[in-house]
Amino acid sequence: MTVLPNSLTPITVCLDRMQQQAAHRSVQLAIEVVALDQALGRICAAPIQSSIAVPPLDNSAMDGYACRVQDVQLGQAYAVVGVCYAGQAPQQLLSGQILRIFTGAPIPIGADAVVMQENTHTSRLNQISIEQLPRVGDNIRRAGQDIQQGQVVLPVGTRLGAAEIGLLASIGAAEVKVYRRLRVSVLATGDELVSVGQPLAVGQIYNSNAPLLVALLRQFGCELVTIAQVPDQPDILKQALLAAAQTSDLILTSGGASVGDADHLKPVLQHIGAIEQWKVAIKPGKPLVWGRVDSAEVSTPLIGLPGNPQSVWVTFLVLALPYIKRYQGQTEQLQPISIPVAAGFSRTKPQNRTEYLRVRLQDGQLIPHANQSSGVLSSAVWADGFAVIDIGQTLEVGEPVQFLPFSGLLGG
Repeated sequence: MTVLPNSLTPITVCLDRMQQQAAHRSVQLAIEVVALDQALGRICAAPIQSSIAVPPLDNSAMDGYACRVQDVQLGQAYAVVGVCYAGQAPQQLLSGQILRIFTGAPIPIGADAVVMQENTHTSRLNQISIEQLPRVGDNIRRAGQDIQQGQVVLPVGTRLGAAEIGLLASIGAAEVKVYRRLRVSVLATGDELVSVGQPLAVGQIYNSNAPLLVALLRQFGCELVTIAQVPDQPDILKQALLAAAQTSDLILTSGGASVGDADHLKPVLQHIGAIEQWKVAIKPGKPLVWGRVDSAEVSTPLIGLPGNPQSVWVTFLVLALPYIKRYQGQTEQLQPISIPVAAGFSRTKPQNRTEYLRVRLQDGQLIPHANQSSGVLSSAVWADGFAVIDIGQTLEVGEPVQFLPFSGLLGG
């Protein structure tokens, strides 16, 4: 394990520990059956096997003419003896015959190729001649080409997106077994916070952390149990945490995680539970707390995010979201794929934390937002993603740096 100044824990170490716990807790989630049109964003709790082949029959990939290859001769005129449409049962094709066929129509019994309409000529006598010799199998989509009967199409742990829903519809799956939704409570701490819609007094700010977290949690299929604003008073925080622990699978807090006189999360959590992790080598967002709230009945995990809005944005996407995905039962695509992109900036001084710069992709380079302060939430709206600068890394303009697009982070 890498030892860093100020007892900071590397992100990879923290992620590994959190994933192990999340995997252990995920097996406790109940399984339920939901209709396919209600399954978007849910996690498969059982392997899904196809009872049919897709497509179920050989069918035409083109508009054209079904034929037997051995019967076809260039320049010969053929009478078209019938028409095959999609949705009909396969017709019979006899030796020497030609059938008109449209895309998706079943291949006639006896036919072994489809000649594209573009490769034929129609005479005034409504006969056709074939201008390019076909080969056996031309323009035929074989039965089971996409999915074989009995094939497992989706394994346990798959998040169901639009493509997965379409795939399940193609095999006729009307219902799917999924894990129940994760129940999450969000507690935003701070005497300075005011709910949106209320007037601000001097020294107060609007609570943006709770709406931000609620929106992110809903996007990833969580059920919100409690959404509360908690003052900087340890007794009130203690009661709020204990109450949330009784009804939640996970508690997310914002603020109060550092070492100031008004930061009470760490001592309260040590009194009513335990701290697994505190202070991560991440910028912004170092004072992150990961622990649990214990009672006689339950032990509920807690992730305490920092109070600054941009720190909340970064630490949720980088640390909390992979934990939530794994806790939900998801086993694939837990970490987003980063891609190397030329830096439109430099970093000459190595740091002891992994930095997540808010950047925009412009003309093939990553351009950082002018203000990287942890309080500047507008940079998240402006940016396309994060440029990730590793511990000890220096960088010159034009050198490749790892880029995490928000589209990948937020795509599930």
